[in-house]
Amino acid sequence: MTLTQTEAMALTLVIEAAVAAILAPTYARTAWLCAAAAVLASCITHPILWAIYHDAYQVLGTATTPALETVIIAAETLAYRAIATTRWDEALLFSFVANFASWFAGELIYVFT
Repeated sequence: MTLTQTEAMALTLVIEAAVAAILAPTYARTAWLCAAAAVLASCITHPILWAIYHDAYQVLGTATTPALETVIIAAETLAYRAIATTRWDEALLFSFVANFASWFAGELIYVFT
């Protein structure tokens, strides 16, 4: 099964917002602000990822996904820092965990379909 860009984006938004909201109480952060940061960040980074992935793959090969995910995590850290937390380390953690969950869900979809 191959996801369309719209399906992948919807899945990303649901997973990353849920993960950020679930993680929020652990760091005494407001769940809806963490979810909002996830949604805003993904609405910016996800379309860019889809637009450049195939060209990047021609250059990076199998390193494409890890390389692009690293850039996305860094970019989305800015949204978490601006919206959800006053700490850079927390912002990076939120971004990393949410993006890992989204990536892992995508991998599971491809494995089981």
